[in-house]
Amino acid sequence: MARIINFFRTPVGAASAAGVILVAGFAVGFFSSQAMGSPGFSLALDSDTPYVFIKPLIGVTTPKSYGQAKLASLHTSVARTASAMPAGSLTRYAYYFRDLTSGAWTGINEEDQYDPASMLKIVVAVAAYKQEEATPGFLSRRLVYTQDLANVNAAFPFAPKIALSVGQSYSVPFLLKEMLSNSDNAAKDLLLSSIDQSVIDKVYIDLSIPKPNDTNSAGYTISPQDYSRFLRIIYYGTYDLSWQNSNELMQLLNDATFTSGLVAGVPDSVRVAHKYGEHVIGTGGVANGVELSDCGIVYHPERPYLICVMTEGKDPLQLANFIAQVSRATYTAVNADYR
Repeated sequence: MARIINFFRTPVGAASAAGVILVAGFAVGFFSSQAMGSPGFSLALDSDTPYVFIKPLIGVTTPKSYGQAKLASLHTSVARTASAMPAGSLTRYAYYFRDLTSGAWTGINEEDQYDPASMLKIVVAVAAYKQEEATPGFLSRRLVYTQDLANVNAAFPFAPKIALSVGQSYSVPFLLKEMLSNSDNAAKDLLLSSIDQSVIDKVYIDLSIPKPNDTNSAGYTISPQDYSRFLRIIYYGTYDLSWQNSNELMQLLNDATFTSGLVAGVPDSVRVAHKYGEHVIGTGGVANGVELSDCGIVYHPERPYLICVMTEGKDPLQLANFIAQVSRATYTAVNADYR
């Protein structure tokens, strides 16, 4: 299982600890000269490997206090945006921001739990590329969409329309694009039926994130802070996945057709590799609320950053508008105050 190892609390010499931290800083681009020696920094290492002499670096954790002087105005701007929402339109929200160059981050309710819904399709995509590396040729296969899979998808209340047809075969690259760019549930189900469950489970295990129930994911929740780990390992190329496959995965996320949230808050020329998720709250086929989330990497030309906004309310259009406003406030803050 992946574990968080804090080198400031292990019995190593100061020089050795500094050397390890320096190497990690170059590897993932987190550390600035001011960060060296700051308490609270730690490395996330993958210890669940067959290798005796190495511990692959998954990422670096930084304390929330790091860089807060520059992030205070951003924090205030997001809180002000939430306060300005029409009464009753926003039941609750969570926000997480991380500078991908320095590692400084801030958040509001960043540990609150939400249903990730379609955002977990990123995990399926990572597992698909891992399946290709474990069994070469997987990405070249064609998979048939069966009536059984169609029945599973139709059984879910509020299930959105799908693009696949029963009896037709589809290439794995096509399914990955449909799943990530168009958020197609049928493409996700077909891929899941062809990927070893152990490969999917390992993604959660490596990141120390609880996994959904294999047969029923109802009630599964995750926080913006924890969800960010999936995006960070892909962006930094620090997971046991080839850089080419990581880049292709991010390209598919960049091509997402949902543009009403994070994308709406940044200039058209700025790339955003993101995944949204919508969870309808209701019983008996009657909806009485919705959770809408959008998390991704904004490729700011000078300061790329990760942003994750999770919301709950009555109207998904109002929630999408709020996410767009928060995205705009974040981009503006990065442009003006955080360079």
